[in-house]
Amino acid sequence: MEGSTRTQRSARFVAAARRHPQVVRRLEWLQRHPAAVAAVAAAGIAFVFYLDLRVEGLMWAGFYLVPLTLLAVSMRPRVVGVAAVVCLGLTLGVMLTQDMLNVDTALVLVYGVLAGSALVMLSYLLERVSLYSSYAIVRAQMAEATADIIGWAHDREDLDEMLEYALERLGEQVDAVSGVLLLREDGVFAGAAGFGLGRDARSVRVAAQALPAATEALAADRAVVRDAILAGDAFAGDLAASMSLERVLVLPLKAFDKDVGVVVLTRPRERGDYREEQILFAEAVASYVAVAVENAGLMIELSSRRRALELVRDASLDFAQAGETSEIHEAVVMRLLTALDMDACDIYDVDVERAELRLLVNYGESSFDEPESGEPVYSFEQFASSAAAVHSRGPIVITSADDPRLSEEERAYFLRNGHKTQLSISLRIRDRVIGLVELFDNEETRVLSTEELDLARTICRFAALALDKARLYEEQRATSRRLDQQTVQLTQLQAFSLELSRSLDTAVPESIMSEVGEAVIELVGVRAAAIVSCEADVVGVRKMVTSHGVDPAALEADLLGRRRALLTPPADPFLSAPNIASSRPVDRDGLLIAPIESDAPVNASLLVAVDKLEGPFTAADGLLLSTLAAQLGSSLHNAIAYQREHAIAETFQTALLMDPPVIPGLEIGVCYRAATDSARVGGDFYDLVSLGPGRLMVMVGDVCGKGLAAAAQSAVVRYMVRAYAADGSPGEALSRLNSTLLTQSPSQPFVTLVLAYVDVARHLIEYASAGHPRPLVLAGRDEFPIPTEGDLPAGVQRGVVYTTNRVVLPDDSSILLYTDGLSDARRGRELFTENRLRKTLAAHHELPAQELADAMLGTVADFADGVLDDDTAIVVVKLP
Repeated sequence: MEGSTRTQRSARFVAAARRHPQVVRRLEWLQRHPAAVAAVAAAGIAFVFYLDLRVEGLMWAGFYLVPLTLLAVSMRPRVVGVAAVVCLGLTLGVMLTQDMLNVDTALVLVYGVLAGSALVMLSYLLERVSLYSSYAIVRAQMAEATADIIGWAHDREDLDEMLEYALERLGEQVDAVSGVLLLREDGVFAGAAGFGLGRDARSVRVAAQALPAATEALAADRAVVRDAILAGDAFAGDLAASMSLERVLVLPLKAFDKDVGVVVLTRPRERGDYREEQILFAEAVASYVAVAVENAGLMIELSSRRRALELVRDASLDFAQAGETSEIHEAVVMRLLTALDMDACDIYDVDVERAELRLLVNYGESSFDEPESGEPVYSFEQFASSAAAVHSRGPIVITSADDPRLSEEERAYFLRNGHKTQLSISLRIRDRVIGLVELFDNEETRVLSTEELDLARTICRFAALALDKARLYEEQRATSRRLDQQTVQLTQLQAFSLELSRSLDTAVPESIMSEVGEAVIELVGVRAAAIVSCEADVVGVRKMVTSHGVDPAALEADLLGRRRALLTPPADPFLSAPNIASSRPVDRDGLLIAPIESDAPVNASLLVAVDKLEGPFTAADGLLLSTLAAQLGSSLHNAIAYQREHAIAETFQTALLMDPPVIPGLEIGVCYRAATDSARVGGDFYDLVSLGPGRLMVMVGDVCGKGLAAAAQSAVVRYMVRAYAADGSPGEALSRLNSTLLTQSPSQPFVTLVLAYVDVARHLIEYASAGHPRPLVLAGRDEFPIPTEGDLPAGVQRGVVYTTNRVVLPDDSSILLYTDGLSDARRGRELFTENRLRKTLAAHHELPAQELADAMLGTVADFADGVLDDDTAIVVVKLP
């Protein structure tokens, strides 16, 4: 497994080389096998010489270029030059032997000299390409290694491998025989990697002030080259004792202006000085190495902090999930032992006022020990170091049984259990100490770092919060149950009140009393609820509602048998509802009684809850019954008032919706429908008045609002328009109406309406619109275009002048005037629209006027599935 891991790690260094061109890699392969290449080239030269010597009449000298080219791509230029001279000598020898030397053959010799020179130049260029390619590969490998360190280095093993590889490659490129990489740690240069030392590089340690060469390189932030033999100890210092130094190259390792260390490389003096490109290359690689070392340190530190954060997070989650104190104690012990790698733990409850410690948990030898005689209690005098931790805000660390902070009893406990290190931390909430945790290490004397102490204190802070909350858990749970029950009751009461309010327009007193009685049974939890009338000494049950399985007659008789409790005035109530001034419930003889305050003509004065099913009546029951009694009184009053107003308004509006006058030559159809069957009184209206022989006034409008007020306002508007219509055009009548509404009743709602005069003899229609849909006119089946001008609704803005439109209509014309309840009828989100209205009118144009009006309303109602959201008024006038 370990060998496989090392193979995978080495693969990342080879990958960078594989990404370089194949030609460069082939050249490097040939350069790494010079003996084989030389043998092949020598054999090639010998073979060409043999052919040149044996075969007369042909010039074979040109084939010397093949082995020479092989040498040029794999050997140094000097070797290629020597081989070229040899080939020229052999060619000249053959020419002289065969008496072939002449002008033509001399040109061959010149060509050979030029070709040999070119191959020498090629060899030089390829040598440089190979060198720079090798530099590039090493740089790429160092860069990738640095990225890998940043990505996944969690310890020094990966970093050490990269440092060894980098140093060896540096040595190869600068032709060094030995080298060492030194990292600076606390004023000392410590060996991290090396080669050619004859010893483990990690054993090399040199004081910073004893290595002048490193100090010089780091200060200059560039490579330093010296002859160590000439410079002496003033340059190499104590490093000369660890390695043989001659021609020395010292490279600084700096990252983000921080001194990381140095690399020291050496080679024999006879190999000469380091070339400039070698130094530049070495400095570049050193910069990669410095960044990798610094980043590895940061990643290792980050990993350590991440682990601490994860421990704190997991501990807080454990504490949050634990519901019982024992579960929290167990979580505290296991998390602290895991975080600090210790062996035993004790947890104490602290009573500062009594100066006592009570042992709650004792964990040792991988198990929790149960105290033999309950929970032992110790005084602060017995456990002096523990008392010091209680009074101190910081942790107390004991590393020896001879520590003077230990009491005699603590010292005996320390030795008896084989403890080597003790850590005591108090459990605090603000300035209040609620407990103490003591951790023990039995293996060695520990020097706990600041990070470890901070981690332990953080976990203990979370533990203190969790323990404090756990102690209040039972009380909170009881309170929560009580509040939940009251919340459910209030939610049910709110839902009941809303439902009762929504049904006031259809409800009758009997149904309201039944609903309130059912609510009392459900919310208060009683056998029955009764609405009782009391007058003098007479008690009457107005409404009795019982729970399932209870006989109403028997219970009513029982209730009447307890009428003394009902007749006694509630002068000294058992319960009161201070937020409901009119309700004072009392508890007498198993009855909870609340007065009903209402001026409704219904003989009901008391709301009674009969026989609590579980336990006695509570203050919450009294508040609920008071609220229901107030709701009952208000609902009875509102329901009766609504019914009275509805009856008056319906009668009033029915009287206003009169039959149309008879005008010779005209067919008139009218239709009106309220939004729902239960709210038949709305603000839509129509009016038809004869203006003389053959003339008809038609008005269709909509007053904002509903009910009696809207019906009354529609009547006012109707009679105003009648008065104004006799003196002028439709536009003038609407202008006067607008002015009068704003002057005499500015607080009344605005009105939309269309006013039209129809003249039978002239087939003329004059009309004006005040924010109302325009009339629709058909000539036969086809729509007849009319002007669409309209103005603001009446009663909105002063000074509005309404325009009168005049149109002569053809024979067989139909006029439709309507309110927006017709075109705005809905089916889901889809509107009926004016376009559908026009098509429906055309489809039924042959019907008589009244049947046509009914057909229009029926079609719209079918579209809306019988539910109209707004009032609708329709007037159809047909001309011959």
